[in-house]
Amino acid sequence: MAGFEVGEKIAIGYGATYPAVAKATERYEVASVTAIGKPGTQAVLGADAPADSTNIKVTSVANITAGDKIRLDIDSVGHGIETVTVTRVGSPSIRTALSFRAIPGQTEIRVRSVNGLSDGDKLTVGTPANKETVTVTGINVGAASPATNSVSFTPGLAREHVVAEPVVAPGTGLDLAAPLKFNHAANLPFSARGTGISFAPATAIARSSNEPILPVGSGITLDRPLSKGHAIDAAVRDATVATEGYQGTPAPNQWFGGPALSTLAGNMVLRDAAGLVVDSLNYGLLVDPWAGEGYQAASGTGQSGCRVTSPGLAPPAINRSAGRFPDGADTDSNCSDFLLQPATILSTASATGATNIKVAGVADFAAGQTITIDTGANLESAIIASVGTAGATTLSAASGVGATVIPVAGSAGFSVGQTIAIDGGANGETAVVISTTGGRGGATLTFAPLTHAHAAGAQVSGSGITLTGSLTRAHSSGAQVIKGVPTPGAPNQYDRRDH
Repeated sequence: MAGFEVGEKIAIGYGATYPAVAKATERYEVASVTAIGKPGTQAVLGADAPADSTNIKVTSVANITAGDKIRLDIDSVGHGIETVTVTRVGSPSIRTALSFRAIPGQTEIRVRSVNGLSDGDKLTVGTPANKETVTVTGINVGAASPATNSVSFTPGLAREHVVAEPVVAPGTGLDLAAPLKFNHAANLPFSARGTGISFAPATAIARSSNEPILPVGSGITLDRPLSKGHAIDAAVRDATVATEGYQGTPAPNQWFGGPALSTLAGNMVLRDAAGLVVDSLNYGLLVDPWAGEGYQAASGTGQSGCRVTSPGLAPPAINRSAGRFPDGADTDSNCSDFLLQPATILSTASATGATNIKVAGVADFAAGQTITIDTGANLESAIIASVGTAGATTLSAASGVGATVIPVAGSAGFSVGQTIAIDGGANGETAVVISTTGGRGGATLTFAPLTHAHAAGAQVSGSGITLTGSLTRAHSSGAQVIKGVPTPGAPNQYDRRDH
């Protein structure tokens, strides 16, 4: 119910037609909110509920009060859905599972979570085939990790239980005004509809479950009336804002306001004037299979069908985009049609006049390519003379002569078998990486014994990318390095080496 206010406008639904596939234009109605009630609750039964019971155990009692009507179960063979009236609201069921095997006689078990459990609770341990009931006598929250959470109880277990078997505190649940007509199994769904949102005028279009209800909010007030009508999803931009959205050059020749696209995964559909699908794709993940071109059963580890790899916007952000090469080429397989520009970031700062840059990755870069370094006022171009190895960091502590393991600020970009440079001047030396580590214990690199001592802060790096000329600007660590930045309004630049 968050965001809904009495007197404000709401947009209701999109008027689904079937088959329900992506709609090019959203169909909705606008109404004014006249009253705010409470939201519905959807959860499942926490324990079996036999016929003639007047109490059900449920995994949530949120927003449920005496007098509410509950829709229980699914339309099943032999019986159907039944609607019951709540007379009293108790506590919800707490569900967890065994994290270790338990054997007969044990009076303590390891569980994945102890949240919500307390002394005196009744617990059922196991599946319907071996379920038994015990009483909690103590709770231990694991200090080392959640895997050491445990529950003590009485009496001791009578049966063996394997990892992941359910452990349930049924709670006191919901009392009902009349006995149940049918048997209902644990884990089957129930729903309390809540009292919802009242509005006016009444809807003119039939609506389906799961259609969106959007609080329109109070919006933006303008200094004059609009002279034109504008469709939903039209872009609304403030040209003075320089911290959101695309900020590169050249400027785009078309802006899209919505529906909002996730930066991680989604689907896009291009239709002609008659509404026929001309092209479509899933990006990031296989979100809508019908909108993915070509063979959909790409197999192998990590494969999930034909989709366009998303460049991603997780920090550090790199300005690149997926596209076809040559522009518009289409073999009807989104598994292979789309390319990404080679891109990486500087692993360490580079100075004006430098002819070599240290980078986090060198994949798909090659001699002769023109690359751009950095963004905004610091943007400059350079031509690659040769491509070496990735990675750059510093020693996080001093190392002595003969050291085989050195502590470093980070091991990202380094790989086993790589030859790297350590320090400079009289103390400079090269070594071959035998192994790398990272994580909470700190990053390290392992080599054959070193011949020099090195101070904390000394540079450790791969050979990086060598340029044909000197840089004209200084660039900070983390600056982007990319071949062929996106060019809105014109075809992006790729070649088959980018694939």
